[in-house]
Amino acid sequence: MGFSTFFLSVHSYALCSVISAVPSSFGLVSSNTLLTTLQSTSTTNAGLSCTGSLASLLASNDHLHATITSANSGLTGPSGDIIGYTLYADDSTSYPITRGVAFDFARSSIADALGLIASPTAAKTVPIYIKTIIGSNVAAGVYQETLSVFWSWNYCKDAGLPGICFGRDIGSGSSSLTVSLTVTNDCLITAPNINFGSAPVVSAFSTVNQSINLVCTKGSAYNIGLDDGRHVVAGRRQMISENNYLAYDIFKGAGTTRWGSVASSRRASSEAEINPGNGLGVGSQVFNYNARIYTDQLTPPAGAYLDSIILDVKF
Repeated sequence: MGFSTFFLSVHSYALCSVISAVPSSFGLVSSNTLLTTLQSTSTTNAGLSCTGSLASLLASNDHLHATITSANSGLTGPSGDIIGYTLYADDSTSYPITRGVAFDFARSSIADALGLIASPTAAKTVPIYIKTIIGSNVAAGVYQETLSVFWSWNYCKDAGLPGICFGRDIGSGSSSLTVSLTVTNDCLITAPNINFGSAPVVSAFSTVNQSINLVCTKGSAYNIGLDDGRHVVAGRRQMISENNYLAYDIFKGAGTTRWGSVASSRRASSEAEINPGNGLGVGSQVFNYNARIYTDQLTPPAGAYLDSIILDVKF
């Protein structure tokens, strides 16, 4: 009695499992940069590991879902401010992940790109990419959110001939993913040059009345200092032309109190002539000043007199 032998090729692949997610951090970002420029980060592991390639992730009844939820709506800081951001399945904006809605990594060739199909021997974890939403005006501090990532999968793990599946891996589980960003204090400064013009004698120079504008981190208390320039003598700033000097100074507001760089000679944010108080994040705080040539000095030789002042802000 004759018989024939028939060999059916069967491939078995290891299973997916929920593991601890790797935290994601944007690092240190200044408040003005956060307000105007998109920030990106990612996690290499959002809580799912699949050892070996999946036999099939393209059939209509296969899926690899991630449902992300949180008690908050973004990164929350110490003052209650919130930084909004968007989650993505890849390092672009093509596949956004909506909170509370299952996203299927088995679709749009994402599983292939991750190597879940093409790499039959190596364990793969699933990354998630994160991008901030431009326009967050927030105070300085550490911002954080903990996301709950619920994973659910159903795919063919034992495949024979094309279209034939001998076993499926079905499972689910949750992992926690922490996202953080630290906002640092910052200021945008507009400080025009001081130009006294020209005059034949020191007594003929006019007073210059101008302003320095600052846009500083929301809620920040700060103070501003002006250093003594490059050629100070006996507490008076001086401009230089070759070996000749012309003494001048800068005074707070419309008064006669010298604006300096130490202790009470500095100006606090609460002293602004326009919008006094802590920083606004958006909108200027204006500090007026007047600059004058000292008239109790001899008129120096004709020339172009120059000096350089450093403005510093301390929080």
